[in-house]
This record gives sequence, C-alpha cells and structure tokens, in this order.
Amino acid sequence: MTKSRILWAGLGILAFAFLIRVYLVHESKQAGVQGKTRTLTDMKGRTIEVTDPLKRIALLGGPTGQIAFILGVQDRLCAVTNTLKMSTLVREMYPRIADLPGPRTTSGSINIEELISSNPDIAVAGDIDGGIVLEKTRIPVAILEDSMGEGLVDIKKEIRFYAYVFNTPDRAEKYAAFLDRITGLVRERTKDIPENMKKKVFQGYNPSHLVTLGGDTFMQEHIELAGCLNAAETVTTLGTQTGLHSGLGEVSMEQVLDWNPDILVINSGNPEDLSEDPQWEKIKAVRDKQIYFQPAGIFIFNRPTAESAVIFPLWLASTAYPERFQDLCVNCLVKEFYKEIIGFDLSEAQVRDILSGVYEMKMMKGISHKG
Repeated sequence: MTKSRILWAGLGILAFAFLIRVYLVHESKQAGVQGKTRTLTDMKGRTIEVTDPLKRIALLGGPTGQIAFILGVQDRLCAVTNTLKMSTLVREMYPRIADLPGPRTTSGSINIEELISSNPDIAVAGDIDGGIVLEKTRIPVAILEDSMGEGLVDIKKEIRFYAYVFNTPDRAEKYAAFLDRITGLVRERTKDIPENMKKKVFQGYNPSHLVTLGGDTFMQEHIELAGCLNAAETVTTLGTQTGLHSGLGEVSMEQVLDWNPDILVINSGNPEDLSEDPQWEKIKAVRDKQIYFQPAGIFIFNRPTAESAVIFPLWLASTAYPERFQDLCVNCLVKEFYKEIIGFDLSEAQVRDILSGVYEMKMMKGISHKG
C-alpha cells in the first residue's frame, strides 16, 4: 500500500470515529426518558423526570461513591468518578469497580462520550459537573448541595436525598441512626472537658504540612465534637484557593508556631522528618510525639463525607483523650460501621489501616488536592 493510501485510510478512520462521537452525543440529546417514569426534585429545587425504577446510575462526585454502598445500590452503578475506581479499599472489597467507566476525573473534567456510552438513567453530580452534563447531553441530572461547609445535619440530609432518588429510605435511616449513636457517644464522653484542658489540633496537609481546613468548614464541627480545639478556627478557607480544592487553604509557618498545637494530623511525609526540622521541632505536638496520619477509608477524610462524619470525630476524641475511651473498642465500632452500614466485612488489619492512615497514603498517590 502506498503512503498516500495509508494516509487516506488513517484519515478515514479518524473521520469515522469523529462521526460516531457526534452520533452518540446527538442520540443522547434526542433520546428522552421513555417507559414508566416518575418526577423528582433535586437539592437545588429543580424538577426532573426519570425512568422508574432507576437501574443505571452515574455518580459524578468525588466523595459520593460511598453512598452507593450505604444505600445498597452499588450494583446499579454504570459510571463513577475515577477517584472511586482508585480507592484501594473499594478495589479490595468490591472488585467489580475496575470494570466500571470513570468518566469524571476532577471537578469540571468529564469525558462526555464515555459517560454517554455508559447509558445512565440518571447522573448525580454537584453544580459544576451537573452543569456540564446538562449542557452537553439529555441525561437527567440530579444536582447536589456540595459545600465544604456541610455539617452532620447536612450529611444526613444528603443521604436522605439519595435514598429518595434511589427509593431506599430504610438504608438512609439506618445510616442516620448509626451516625447519631456514634456522635452521641463521643459527645457524652467529651462534654465535660474544661476549655483550658482541651487539646488544640492542627490539620497539616500536603508535603508542606501548611494546607489546612479553616473554622468555616465541616472540620470545625468534627473537631469540636471530639472535645478539641481547631488551631485554624479563625482562618477562612471556604471558596476557591489557587491550586487547592475548595475548602483548603494555606497558612504560614509563623501561624502554626504561634498556635503551637497539641496534636498534628498529617497526610504525607513522616513524623521523623518533622522531629528533625528546626522549625517544626519547636511545636508541642512534635516535641510530645503527637503526630498522626489522617484516617481514610473509601475516600479521604478531609472532605465532608458520610464515612468521615462517623469515624473522624470518634478517632480524634479517642486519640486525644485515650483515658476517656479505654473501656471502649474503637476498632470494633469502626468494623461494625463498615459491615452494617457499608456492607464491607473488614479484617482487623483493614480496620487498622483505615485508622492509621494507610489508605490515605495509598490514595494520595493518585489524588491531588487540586482535584
């Protein structure tokens, strides 16, 4: 075959592939909801018509994949965010995740052709991703409230919304009851700690350990529930920060030195390096060897998720005040949560890996705070 024929053949293949993509997008835009339907109202108050029952679900938010397991609809997933596919814990407990398309990588980055090819009955997404799907397809989209300021009440509201969409209300109430049980337990054991005896906690993320969650984020409530003080309480980090996920902000070393936290929570590096650093070694948490890796399970815990809402305050309170929890098996409660609520029957080693930050370290290799 001559070079010119090879060239024309290659161009023909490219043109054909392009036409296929155009066709898929066109078909998606033209194909309305067919068969039996029902009308839903999403968290933004938008009314949408969807197939009833919903058999193919696309979840397009980083932390939202865990909700499919909480509500028992994981086998109805047809497309997920790529971060859920990268979750080590999910890959261990639900190998099918490897076969699902991952059209959404980071916020605002969606492979529309891949999403359309997955043929979802509905896509559930935040404002940015949902707007893209609405603009480029006719796939019904339920839009979430997705603020880094979401507290425990908001988490329950979100779970109940998903349950309303997927018609699984009993599973949502089971989660809500477990969350109330754990938060009640933690609150009861920390409520009488005098203000001047409360441990001050600094979340020092990224390799610099200077990226944190301010007092206007969900983390403020988590830390207060654990009977601790957020060192960065006076810092505002909600909104868009250059090069960082919304809700994360960078502070100076001088600020951390001034705060002088009792406990330091990190998600990269190692405590030994901080102990040998001339600046960090001045901080009480470093001197007292009170440096801990942030726990993580299905997803990282510096996002307001259903998973972290249950586990993080319990872990932090029992870490800061072990004497108040010495009669309680925290690992047993974590294991119970994953078995009864998520459907993962974890080994003792997996529970330890969640609480010691092993899954966080594995996920951080593939997830940037820019995502």
